[in-house]
Amino acid sequence: MTKAQAKAVFYWGTALSTIILLVLTYNSLGQLPKRTNQQMLTAEVAQGKWVWQKHNCNDCHTILGIGGYYAPDLTKEMAHRDPGWVKNFLKDPEKIFPSGRQMPNLHLTDGEITGLVAFLGWVNGIDTNNWPPKPFAASVPVQGENPGEAVFRAQGCSSCHLLDGIGGHAGPDLTRVGARRSSQWIEEQLKNPKSHNPDSIMPGFAKLPEKDIEDLTSYLAGLK
Repeated sequence: MTKAQAKAVFYWGTALSTIILLVLTYNSLGQLPKRTNQQMLTAEVAQGKWVWQKHNCNDCHTILGIGGYYAPDLTKEMAHRDPGWVKNFLKDPEKIFPSGRQMPNLHLTDGEITGLVAFLGWVNGIDTNNWPPKPFAASVPVQGENPGEAVFRAQGCSSCHLLDGIGGHAGPDLTRVGARRSSQWIEEQLKNPKSHNPDSIMPGFAKLPEKDIEDLTSYLAGLK
């Protein structure tokens, strides 16, 4: 290759690379408003962001890939938690999880809690290309495991409920729940706990895929 040919390759290669970069940048910028859930930005969301920063929530929690790993990643927390449960939890974390490692009570005002829930809801709507991935322990099936048992494990139900002597004490012991409750009752409880007890602190799981609810219902109904 002559010197002139080498220069031509360099110049044309640079020009082509620049054009590709500009096209990709334009395309990315055009998608940003939709992918960042921009249309849902409200004054409450902004207030919640300030509450998040004020209490240094990133010290323990990760959100959008930034933060600590001491506590759960909250990027998609609102995908499987109903706002009412989250508000109750933020109001008094110890009431929801009375034992084990606990989030401190920050004594947030009702306005701060409403804003923080709105902020988490907005973050949940951001297109993160399926980030964060499911925890390894929740995503890897255990050999011979019942599908409903896998859902039970993945949703962290044992943090509140005892099962064969293992688990938390915030909710009822589920060791023989199938002998006490019908499948219909269990399914209703999973989707809307307050339908049975208006003061229930259990989160609703109506946002789970229907198959997950069916598998979990079948698993719990079989515990006799």
